[in-house]
Amino acid sequence: MVDWLISDSVPIHIVQSEVFRRFIYELDPAFTMPCEETVKKTICEAYNYSFPNLKEMLLTQATSVSLTMDLWTARSRQGYLGVTCSYIDQSFKLCEFTLDIAYIRYPHTSAHIKDTLEDILNEWHIREKVYIITTDNASNMKKCIQDMEGVDRLGCVAHTIQLIIGKGMKPAEILIARVKQLIDFFMRPKQSERLEDAQKNFPGLSDELEREIALQNEEDGNDNEDEQEIIVSLIKYLKFLNLIN
Repeated sequence: MVDWLISDSVPIHIVQSEVFRRFIYELDPAFTMPCEETVKKTICEAYNYSFPNLKEMLLTQATSVSLTMDLWTARSRQGYLGVTCSYIDQSFKLCEFTLDIAYIRYPHTSAHIKDTLEDILNEWHIREKVYIITTDNASNMKKCIQDMEGVDRLGCVAHTIQLIIGKGMKPAEILIARVKQLIDFFMRPKQSERLEDAQKNFPGLSDELEREIALQNEEDGNDNEDEQEIIVSLIKYLKFLNLIN
């Protein structure tokens, strides 16, 4: 039960649900559902047992470790730093686990992040084993690693690609906004009915529009100016159908 709650991030209070209790009873009438306090106690006992064992594993099996860390803000508006550790043991097996999810006091400056990270590493006794840390491209994260001695930083590839895509979409923002406006317009019940009536009254008009769009794509390519011409053509037909002003 506890393994499932932790692995799938299920709220502990589910054990108090009457529907869930009936479901478990149908599976195994002999099973005794634990209360919330029992589940919390079991989790604490598991942590107290696992923490020294994991610490011993790091000390004896890892010659060097790499870290991944990320900072995010919870719904409570409080900042938390998640730190995971990875290393290869003597059998060349990749081992990785979470070191901590630690609260960071506001403001989330590089100095505060560095202090929190140093506390975590000292608690695990692995400060001298860390050789590289993967982070996103936030300035406070970059400076945090720069201020640490003997540690290199590796930028997160996924975050970098996300930034590239975001910047690449900048020229198309106006085009996307126009398309969204058209979609929102025709999602209204009145306009949706008018569009359906127009399609019935002018069955060949949509085919003509598709042919014009295809012809423009073949002749001019797919840059932003061509896409805008397509939208202008669409607007022209919509005005012809008296669907827009």
